[in-house]
Amino acid sequence: MFNWLSHWQEYQKFKKLDPVEKRIVIFAESYQDWHHLEPLVTGLTEEYKQRICYVSSDHNDPGLQTGNPYVKGFWIPEGFLRTIFFQYLEAELLVLTMMDLNNFELKRSVHPVHYVYLFHSLTSTHMVDNSNSFDHYDSLLCAGPHQAKEIRAREQIYDLKKKNLIPYGSNRLEALMENAVHPPQNEEVHVLLAPTWGDQSILNTIGSKLCKAILDQGHTLTVRPHYETVKRTPGVLQGLQANFSDHPKFNLILSMSENESLFRSQLLITDWSGISIEYSLGLGKPVIFIDLPPRVRNPKWQELGIEPFESWIRNKVGKIILPDDIDGISEKINEVISQTDQIMTEIKSIREQWVYNLGQTRNVGPKEIIKLLK
Repeated sequence: MFNWLSHWQEYQKFKKLDPVEKRIVIFAESYQDWHHLEPLVTGLTEEYKQRICYVSSDHNDPGLQTGNPYVKGFWIPEGFLRTIFFQYLEAELLVLTMMDLNNFELKRSVHPVHYVYLFHSLTSTHMVDNSNSFDHYDSLLCAGPHQAKEIRAREQIYDLKKKNLIPYGSNRLEALMENAVHPPQNEEVHVLLAPTWGDQSILNTIGSKLCKAILDQGHTLTVRPHYETVKRTPGVLQGLQANFSDHPKFNLILSMSENESLFRSQLLITDWSGISIEYSLGLGKPVIFIDLPPRVRNPKWQELGIEPFESWIRNKVGKIILPDDIDGISEKINEVISQTDQIMTEIKSIREQWVYNLGQTRNVGPKEIIKLLK
């Protein structure tokens, strides 16, 4: 049984560590972060023999149970104690995938710490994120050159201190490319529906109607909601379960670390979710975009004069259809699948232009962290 006292004791164990043991601290908000952070942990410990403190707010995070002798794991859950942890952290580097450092309750430490943000998506930085989401980090491990361009543009407009922008890449994308499976085109069509979250997302607006249209046409359908949908609007998913759980071709997947649905499906249907980039560039498969309003958290995003990558790519990797046209979704599904080879040619070109260090992130990331230590 865990309680406040046990969490406090865990925090005190971290505090009492020798400074050499906590030069590098890696923080994860949830177990979903592990597949982004694992390459850094593995490379730093195996290649460079560095000691790491892995701190997670999720007791089920695999990073807390690696069995790696160079890794010390600490579970510090969300709440007051985590706020204190951030406020008084003593370390040389803190690596994290959490946005909005210093903007809400989790602040930069009163002690000198170098903060390293790891981009966990290839999406742009200036529309779906808060305008100042990345202002308070010292270094950013960028997935692609567009992110570096956007960060520099904001620095110039607002006269911000220049950050250290590191060409890193996307290990998530590479892992998908290595394991990509292409079902034969004459197989029964398997559709993956994986939208973003929020009031204007597919599941919160036309989810039930779209699922029915896909299933009524005889397609297999897997729904993979964003984990924020699971947390914020569970009633939407309960409604889908009530309507379709008895259908033999309906599946609901609640884990974003699950990959089988990506490999088994022939195409993705989404709205503005960053999974469209992973799916198309990583697996070489087409995407149908339901043209719902984008989730904009920065109302001034246009002042950078840069089209977001997630907007630019939509016409390159599939089709965009209006919400009113979903009754004819089966025709669009078949049309897009027939164009898979053509889309794949486009995807190869996009990878070369928009992704850093393709195939090299496991080497690049740990090497760049070691440079920062020196």
